[in-house]
Amino acid sequence: MKSITVTANWDAESRSWWTEGDDVPGLCVQGATFEELLEAVFALAPELLVANGAAREGEQVEIIVAAAHRKTVEAAAA
Repeated sequence: MKSITVTANWDAESRSWWTEGDDVPGLCVQGATFEELLEAVFALAPELLVANGAAREGEQVEIIVAAAHRKTVEAAAA
C-alpha cells in the first residue's frame, strides 16, 4: 500500500492549520482546528491523488497527517 505524509503547519498569526500542497499536488487547505484540517484533507485528497496521477482510482493509499508547530523563542541566561 502506498503511504503519503501530509505536513500540517500552524500559523500563529491567523490561528489556523494549513497545508501547502507539496505532499498531494493541489491539496492547499486550511482549518481553524486540527480536526477541521483533517476533515478537509481526507475529503479532498482522494480526488486529487487520481486527478494528478499519484494513484489509480480504487487504489488504497494511506494518508498520514503530521503536525508541525514552530515558534521562535529568545534564548535566556540560566
